[in-house]
Amino acid sequence: MKVSMLAKLVESLPPEDRRLFRRIFRLEVAVGRLKLPKPLEGWVRERFGSLGRVQRQRIVKVVNKVTFEGAFFNELRSLRPVEAGKPVSKEVFMEREDCAFCRPLEMTPEDVFGRVKGPYCVSASNIAKYDRWHGIIVFSEHNPLRLGEKRLEAWLNQAFQWFKRVAKADGRAVYPFLLWNCLWRSGASMVHGHMQMVAGRTPYPKVEALWRQAKRYEARYKSNYFEDLYQVHRSLGLGFQHKAFRVLAYLTPVKEREVFIYSWKPKGLARVLNKVLQVYGKLGVESFNFSLALPPLRRVKGWEEFPYLARLVDRGKL
Repeated sequence: MKVSMLAKLVESLPPEDRRLFRRIFRLEVAVGRLKLPKPLEGWVRERFGSLGRVQRQRIVKVVNKVTFEGAFFNELRSLRPVEAGKPVSKEVFMEREDCAFCRPLEMTPEDVFGRVKGPYCVSASNIAKYDRWHGIIVFSEHNPLRLGEKRLEAWLNQAFQWFKRVAKADGRAVYPFLLWNCLWRSGASMVHGHMQMVAGRTPYPKVEALWRQAKRYEARYKSNYFEDLYQVHRSLGLGFQHKAFRVLAYLTPVKEREVFIYSWKPKGLARVLNKVLQVYGKLGVESFNFSLALPPLRRVKGWEEFPYLARLVDRGKL
């Protein structure tokens, strides 16, 4: 689907789907105009194909009225000149003596309850913590792009085991969150592949904000926000279901190609994530952010309907 056609597509939806779209999203089409000096016209024709499409630009603005996330789309922006970065040597993916994560048992601290170990990974305690419980799943291989369903399943399973160990050690730390920054453009400080887990005694702000927004939506419309969000995307050809998981090419991404994945059961997440990452790979994506908000580690009133909610964001090449 071309985002420039979104307004027409929404108008063509069945009435119930169109009503649901307008309940959650606000859509506006704006036109930006400019004047081009003569010396610039040749370059504009070469770069963008015509003067007219630059002099009069169509911008599609989409806002999620529930969460106040928004995205503004202009097809010309994908054609604008971008300075090429310096090429990165593939040697950075090779195991190194000076990489602490290549020797995690010797060079990383462990949590007070010890380490969780599994195939393809081992846990460590983060040496500079965000919260009282802040751990790391250190991948066995230095190269963070050695992926695959088996590895993803092992990493996620050990992260879940870490959360269980935290809950046993601290019964009040029941709000979990997982983050995986892959390579520098994602904000990763180390090349060696790793995921980070935190568990707080109070909900993390953005997760709590989403939970409260979803509860308000449910109270107002007597309907589940996440299911309605999926239905809107499915009706536009932007969502599909794989077993218990709903997968959405999100209409209000924080950056290009954000994928929104959710389910009320975590089993099978590795398979779905692997399929999405394979598509990312075909598109040339090497750096990405993956986050996973989870339900509380024990029953907390009001949180019963909160899903396992993953978001994957494209951060480009190396």
